[in-house]
Amino acid sequence: MANDLRNWLEELSDKIPGYSGYAGRERRRDQDKLHREHIANRLRAMKAPLTDVVRDLSSGGRLTEVGPVDRLLKKLDQIENRVRFAAYGYAGFFDVVKIEDTHLESIHQFDLTLAEQAGELETLARGLKARAASVDELKSAAAELESAVDRFNQQFDERHRAINDYDQDPSRGVFSS
Repeated sequence: MANDLRNWLEELSDKIPGYSGYAGRERRRDQDKLHREHIANRLRAMKAPLTDVVRDLSSGGRLTEVGPVDRLLKKLDQIENRVRFAAYGYAGFFDVVKIEDTHLESIHQFDLTLAEQAGELETLARGLKARAASVDELKSAAAELESAVDRFNQQFDERHRAINDYDQDPSRGVFSS
């Protein structure tokens, strides 16, 4: 029964001009949201080893060394929220501006790069705990992770700008500056 209904709806949608493109864009919108939520969840999860480091430093009386790790936690929290609640990456069906499929694919490729960078962040976050035994190693590891977090944040800024630029002037494309 469910398959018959789905087939009937598919046949009906084929008869409505533009509906298949709309359905494709809606699927892309859902995929975009799922992808961003996945990256945001990865960012949230990488805060756990940093929290462990803060706890270990605090319980070991190394309170002066907590600052850089705490700053990283705050940055990760901010970026996680930006990723989770970012613009979808294209206009809805009834919006005035529509982002073309080629631009959607560019945004998708851009998001794949962000996912790769999230992997780098995860590796650095896990390594921070192992390097926390020495003050100098902790500072070095925190600086490396902070640089990677800042690069991720800059990449995400570029994604945001690309979408906003497109909304204002579709002729500029997704990655023009």
